[in-house]
Amino acid sequence: MATLRKVIPAICLATSLAGIAAYAQAPSTAAPSTTAPNAHGWHHGHHGGGMFFVLHKLNLTAEQKTQIKSIMAEQKSQYTALRTSAKANRTALVTTPPTDPGYATLIETAKTNAATRIKLQSETWSAIYGKLTTQQRQAIPGVVAAAQQAREARMEAWKAQHAQSTPAAE
Repeated sequence: MATLRKVIPAICLATSLAGIAAYAQAPSTAAPSTTAPNAHGWHHGHHGGGMFFVLHKLNLTAEQKTQIKSIMAEQKSQYTALRTSAKANRTALVTTPPTDPGYATLIETAKTNAATRIKLQSETWSAIYGKLTTQQRQAIPGVVAAAQQAREARMEAWKAQHAQSTPAAE
């Protein structure tokens, strides 16, 4: 039976790993100027989310940032190949009727792509996690919880604002 103690960390990990995949798939940007105060150039071109939002909040050292960029560079070709395979398979699934004899193979390929993505994300996150200090690792649940609370507050504010503009049913 799935308990909250197991489900919530799994969701957090999946969200974080999705961010890693997005980072790996994005084209690299020019090296930023480090002369600007608070220059956090290691994440330019990415709007955060998932693991990168968390990593940004952990105040990584320059060495940690370099190590994480190296990990991502090593994984990039695998993420690119996986994305290409998944895209081609999705296109084939949309154009192939379920009665086609090859449809089952396409479904299996989709399952394999999903399992490969999860495994690759897990390996990437494990490698990154190994570069964090004990204090940074311990801070992750708090960062995720604070982000979730902020997201929920924004959702409630949006709902309150839009509930007022909706005409009442007669």
